[in-house]
Amino acid sequence: MPVQKKITLIFPSNTDGRLTHRIRNFAEDLWREIEKSGLGDVGGLETVDQAVDILTIQIKHARKTGYVRKRVRNLLKSHLLADSAETQYS
Repeated sequence: MPVQKKITLIFPSNTDGRLTHRIRNFAEDLWREIEKSGLGDVGGLETVDQAVDILTIQIKHARKTGYVRKRVRNLLKSHLLADSAETQYS
């Protein structure tokens, strides 16, 4: 089974835009944790600043997949978005 190196976060409950500010704050922290440290790619600050309901993380190193997943889970919890996000791995 190949290593799943892509994480897609979907926020289906943000249809009215009330979560947008929290999602963007989360995405900025995600950018700092993942992209700036060289673990993966979230699409840059432009993508982060426009995030509304979907974020995609490309993990650069297969051996770091577990660590990145854990960081994403912890950041979702700290931003109180864990129950609002659907996580897909591919």
